[in-house]
Amino acid sequence: MKVDYLIVGQGLAGTLLANEFYRQNKSFMVIDNPDQSKSSAVAAGLINPIIFRRMTKSWLVDEAFPQMESAYLQLENLLQEQLYYPVKIMKSLSEDDLNFWKEKTFANKLESYIEVEPDLFFENANIKSAFSFACINTAGRLDIQKLISAFKKFLSQQNSIRNERIDYEKLIIQPDSVIYDNIFARKIIFCEGPSASENPFFKNLKFKHSKGELLEVKIPELKLNRIVSDEVFVLPVGDDQYKVGATYSWDKLNHETTDSAREELLSKLGKIISLKPEIVNQKAGIRPTMHDRKPVIGLLPDNPQIGIFNGLGSKGVLLGPYFAHQFADYLNGNSDYIHPEADIKRYFKHK
Repeated sequence: MKVDYLIVGQGLAGTLLANEFYRQNKSFMVIDNPDQSKSSAVAAGLINPIIFRRMTKSWLVDEAFPQMESAYLQLENLLQEQLYYPVKIMKSLSEDDLNFWKEKTFANKLESYIEVEPDLFFENANIKSAFSFACINTAGRLDIQKLISAFKKFLSQQNSIRNERIDYEKLIIQPDSVIYDNIFARKIIFCEGPSASENPFFKNLKFKHSKGELLEVKIPELKLNRIVSDEVFVLPVGDDQYKVGATYSWDKLNHETTDSAREELLSKLGKIISLKPEIVNQKAGIRPTMHDRKPVIGLLPDNPQIGIFNGLGSKGVLLGPYFAHQFADYLNGNSDYIHPEADIKRYFKHK
């Protein structure tokens, strides 16, 4: 079998890149290990264009947001599933926060993403009072799990996916192509998430993954149709269910849930709502992150048949479509540009 690209991994990154190849009429095969834990299987899919701590725009949001909306709407049409849910975020503010919010809104040119005047009248009987709430208009969530599941079904219908674990030793690198089993491809692109740190081709890269845990809870009386954010977010997903998250830790990078994370999330949730939640599920995952918290995209300098699309981290839902489109254009000869802060070349500056 001859294809243009062999993609390894069908989490969020692999799904978005495969979709770009499909849109650009390039042939590809995806190899995905169904037994491998994915951060995408855990992620809440929160879309937030603002970094609250500094009250600045999220990195590249002006360029990435339009690409994100376009990509998810195109995927909804392709897969005939609703995946993208625009939802406002209400950020609780203290009296001191209020002045900071107003000042930074104009200083950092945030007017196109947020309400300039904080909402003094947002009320929900079960939300504990705050001095006021800031409203982020251009926020929302992506149902990542439904996206990946529906796209996997689409790939199966196209005979474009193999559900198996890749064996690096079976990969044959030729001057202008790669061979894996009976697949002949011009290039292989690894979209393995956290597993990339175990990939022998990327020993030069500096990974710094983080573990995150979240709760899935049911709160019938809450009746919340917006995301509420304080120390944690409370994200409505329908049927009186909510996702509450998330924790961050950089040690013990495993997929096991912990009592300490559950207690932390419940304690912070208790500062937001006055109701007791019913815990439906607790999930843990590893966010694929690089040392500088920027994605890593590109081809190996010494082996340009081998590429990587990884490190999307906690902003993957927002940034993923932008970089998938950029990388596909680069690979297909439509552009010679990869954003320098995301380019794999930053790990090979001596070459």
